[in-house]
Amino acid sequence: MIDNWREAPGADRSAQAPFGRDAVVAHVVDLAVSSDSAPLVLVTGPIGMGRSSLLSAVRDELAARGFTPLSLRVARNERDRPYSLVSRLSAELAVLHRGGEARRTAKAAAPLAEAGRQLAAELRSALTAGDKLTVLIDDAHWTDPGSRAVLLSLVRTLAGGPVTIVCTVRPSSADPAGDRVALEQLRAASLAEVVPLRPLREREVGALIAWRLQARPTAALLAYLQRECRGRPAAVLAALAGHQRTGGLYVFDRHVYLTSPDRPPELPVDLPPIEYLRRLGGLVWPVAKAAAVLLPLGGAAAGLIAEAVNRGEEEVRGALSELCTEGVLRQGPEEGHWRFRLPLLTSALTGCLGPYERRRLAQLAVTAIWAGQAGADDRYLAEQLVVAGRFVDTQRAAGELLARGTAAMLDDGYSAERWLRAAVELITEPRQRARALIAHAATCCVHLRFTEAVDSARRVLSEHGRRVGSEALFETGMIYVVALAGTLDTAALAEFCDGGWRSLPGGEPHRVLIRCVALCHLDRWREADEHLASQRHVWQRDNDVVAALGLLIGECVGAFLGRTGPFDRAVADPPGWPLWASGTQYRFERLWQLVRTLMAFGELDRADRLLTAYELPSTYRTVPDQVVADSQSGRWDRALDLARMGLATGLSIGYVPSHTLVSRETSVILGARGRLTEARSVIERARSVQPVMLHLLAVPESLLDEALGDVERARRVLAEGLAQAAERGLVVGTDVLWLRTAELELARGDLSAAQRCVAETRGTAELIGTGRARVCHLLATAMVHRDRAAAAEAVRLARRRAQPLELATTMAMAVRHDVAGAELLPEAYALYGDLDALLRRAQLRNLMRERGVAVPHRGVVIAENERLLATLVTEGLTNRELAAVLGGSEKSVESRLGRLFKRTGYRSRVELASAMLTDEYHP
Repeated sequence: MIDNWREAPGADRSAQAPFGRDAVVAHVVDLAVSSDSAPLVLVTGPIGMGRSSLLSAVRDELAARGFTPLSLRVARNERDRPYSLVSRLSAELAVLHRGGEARRTAKAAAPLAEAGRQLAAELRSALTAGDKLTVLIDDAHWTDPGSRAVLLSLVRTLAGGPVTIVCTVRPSSADPAGDRVALEQLRAASLAEVVPLRPLREREVGALIAWRLQARPTAALLAYLQRECRGRPAAVLAALAGHQRTGGLYVFDRHVYLTSPDRPPELPVDLPPIEYLRRLGGLVWPVAKAAAVLLPLGGAAAGLIAEAVNRGEEEVRGALSELCTEGVLRQGPEEGHWRFRLPLLTSALTGCLGPYERRRLAQLAVTAIWAGQAGADDRYLAEQLVVAGRFVDTQRAAGELLARGTAAMLDDGYSAERWLRAAVELITEPRQRARALIAHAATCCVHLRFTEAVDSARRVLSEHGRRVGSEALFETGMIYVVALAGTLDTAALAEFCDGGWRSLPGGEPHRVLIRCVALCHLDRWREADEHLASQRHVWQRDNDVVAALGLLIGECVGAFLGRTGPFDRAVADPPGWPLWASGTQYRFERLWQLVRTLMAFGELDRADRLLTAYELPSTYRTVPDQVVADSQSGRWDRALDLARMGLATGLSIGYVPSHTLVSRETSVILGARGRLTEARSVIERARSVQPVMLHLLAVPESLLDEALGDVERARRVLAEGLAQAAERGLVVGTDVLWLRTAELELARGDLSAAQRCVAETRGTAELIGTGRARVCHLLATAMVHRDRAAAAEAVRLARRRAQPLELATTMAMAVRHDVAGAELLPEAYALYGDLDALLRRAQLRNLMRERGVAVPHRGVVIAENERLLATLVTEGLTNRELAAVLGGSEKSVESRLGRLFKRTGYRSRVELASAMLTDEYHP
């Protein structure tokens, strides 16, 4: 049947459970076995609601309770065979009656009441005393009129008896009025009950996805599925499977993302609804396929479909009306307009078209639009132009695709990339093709389709170097390098840096800057700085754009290496840049780079002041920068949402050091909340995806090791991070590394090593002069030299910087090392609470008890402890690891787990973890 998407690959009946279908099954079964319920139960619902699978679940549950239901399924062709269902039912009853022969009970000439009484008698004779019989009839809406009338008459004779008939029905406006009246009379007499299956609400769709993929869907994914699937669970499952085939779904940190929302799912051509439409015969199948492409053309669609299938328009209208009767189409508000009830079915039908068939339909659509015979939006026309290819006027098609692709390159990357690629294939004029290739490369780079960006940029540089202007060549070279880094092909990037850059078309100044950027993407910062400085006489004398970009690159790279003077002057006076007055684009570029570099140094306050001074909203920040800003300012939930999206879709890849910064902040948040395994996976992924400035990850990784009791590994991670930074000449981020190392050296009793760390924090603070570096130096001095004044100054400075995690950690460290009073602990505890930092709160509670500070709200503490324990269990920690994290023994962990399972009702770690993943756990 058309509604039986449940049988699609990857779907199963048990998928009903997450959205309450178990309750519906139980209700129907109770009606079927109850002696005082209505003898007729109708399970109704629109296409895709899984009526058939629900009836199967009812049958299985009845069998589990010891009943043997009689099951029938009505085929579509039975609606034209008089008394077909009654005859089949009579035959089944005869077999059930231990070898009895089927009687010809229902004939056209027999009075309906008599036929009903005869069939009732057969039903009763098929039962032994005290038995209960349930008759399950699937797709009862295909029942022929005679059988339907007999069954409605039969119901009146079954009242109070041992027989219940359960039917699945797809309601339709074409149902005979007399049947509707008869059913209402039966309902009024309590002889029939209707159990409707309604489309799922968004929350229920979310539960279904979470159960199926063991990951929570994003709001964007939910909105897309609601729009395409109209709450039909089977359609939702088909869409999920289709997007999984195309690689369009990505699960990260237990959240599932649709990475290309404009890319249709790859639905198999043998889906049951498609097979059903094929079997309808006649004109319905070719009309349905053509309608999937041409219906958006409104009133012109029927005529164009008729031309496509080579039949008369009235015949086509008849086929469209039949598709309406089948529940596939819906008549629009205007005469002659139709639309698919399930938008997803459009993708499925389009996938059934052959290459020539699809191009021919696109040709019809484009020709009609160009001739003014039909209207459609720009997106529809562009898509048909892509498919039609050379079936239409190529020069006009190429021009429109280039214009529409260029206009959409920032907002609709998937479509813009398709349109521009198609334009490139249609254009024959070399200069225009080069222009299209550059636009295609830029679009792909912006939207992280790096492989395609590399291919197009390489074609421009190798084939069209003499046909494009100097600035276009420079832009293309930059795109090539960034995209090459985005493909993670470090060998190719290294080959480019070590000699390949010299063969780039364009001027020497271009090549110098492009190589410098490439070296940064290879984490060769010192070499990039030296190359830029040694060739300053080359790039500084070029045009304003090259000279200004060279200056900006030098300021930021120099800052990372600890040469912060030029950078600080740039922050103090952004308009002093040569391109500042040349346009908004250049001003944004300058501010964007300065703000990002400040964020890498932890200078949120300075970055905010810079944006405010030039009246730019915080939303100006790119997603990676916003993650860092939200994390440092304490908006952790939003930071985590953005970080998941950015890391899942690769938004931070290609722009150094964004990916590492986002990974650092994400791992800090996850670790503080007890998500230790996920935090480590973020760190490991950062190493493999874009290994740049990896020393920035050493602090969060060392905190994970220390939480799990491996202090030696924590020290080793910090030492490796400092060695990496020294090898590359990097100073950024080393302030917190030296502070953490000082703390661990002090903990193991090596005072001399700790004092060397204090000296390093002093040198770093004097070199870069940032607020964070000063806090690190003051705190290290306070801990190692027992300097209470330094501790007080560190707390004061941290307050002014207004970063909640930094302030809470500063206060906690000062108290732990007895250089500040315990009165700071309640404030730190509250700050951790605002961040929902479960693990940090639990660790601080231990310190508060040691210092005799009362922990407020016992009920909250108990709930937090349980939630932390459940989180750690979900992370897959062993009892030994749990004991290390929680600061107890394995035996105490076993006791706590036992109490948690007893209180919540979960019987195992697996059940508890599943409940956490699907948001069903509520402490």
